[in-house]
Amino acid sequence: MYSRCNNRPVCYPFELSSQYLCPPLNSTIRNDGICPNATWNNESITVAGGNGIGSAMNQLSYPMGMYVDHDGIVYVADSYNHRIVKWRPGALSGELVASSQQLQKEKNQLEYVASFVVAKNGTMFVCDRPNRQVRRWIPDANEGEAFIFNISCSGMFLTENGFLYVVGDEKVIRWPGNEVVAGGNGAGPGLNQFSATSRIFVDQNEVVYVADAGNHRVVRWPHGAKEGILVASGVVGGFPLHTPVGVVVDQMGSTYVLEYGTSRITRWLKDDPYNGIVIIVDKPTTNNPVPLAPYT
Repeated sequence: MYSRCNNRPVCYPFELSSQYLCPPLNSTIRNDGICPNATWNNESITVAGGNGIGSAMNQLSYPMGMYVDHDGIVYVADSYNHRIVKWRPGALSGELVASSQQLQKEKNQLEYVASFVVAKNGTMFVCDRPNRQVRRWIPDANEGEAFIFNISCSGMFLTENGFLYVVGDEKVIRWPGNEVVAGGNGAGPGLNQFSATSRIFVDQNEVVYVADAGNHRVVRWPHGAKEGILVASGVVGGFPLHTPVGVVVDQMGSTYVLEYGTSRITRWLKDDPYNGIVIIVDKPTTNNPVPLAPYT
């Protein structure tokens, strides 16, 4: 008898048993509700910018990073304007969060923001790649502070329990502790190596997913693993996965990959690294004239 199963006895073959079928009462796992053969709408909705290139608060200039918080507020790394702006849902213009003047410390100025995350308390963690450091920006502070050094950071992920994962120099480290949790064996094609890493994703089990751009693949590293497991690296729609620069994993274990080399988003089912599905591709239309030109 189980309350989540209509208070009736439930019997499944062992090979079909899963916490997704009848999860524990305290489980937060959800079915994403997306069937493997789902089709996707290629007409996008603009949530920030869309008013041409410029420096006005309703404009952006070469945005390189983005973060969405629990309230749906979109934070954008507006790189050529040397600022971070936030756009509330439905807003027609952004709000300044930090500028280059605020993010600089003495002569060590942040040249541009490629990746950043925002904690629930409003603290920002910013990749300062040219200066090989990660900077922390506390709300209402007059300036940011460098607190992780000697890493050419290209991406970050902040978990619910407060661990900050940073990728750069062909490795992923976890702070606090600066523990290497993936890679760290130099550049190369081996499953214990990376080449030109981009973004990362960390699931609730501390499994790290890495967009290994130079090797044209996505790999996952379970906690404590010595090498990665291939997640995505096949031919989709007649074209191989090319230069992945973003990765997100849903509650069912499906992996969504943003590809720079093919200007598309692909979906890869769990434990099937060679058979992806194209869900969004660069096909401008009358209602959606802006082409998909992904960077992050």
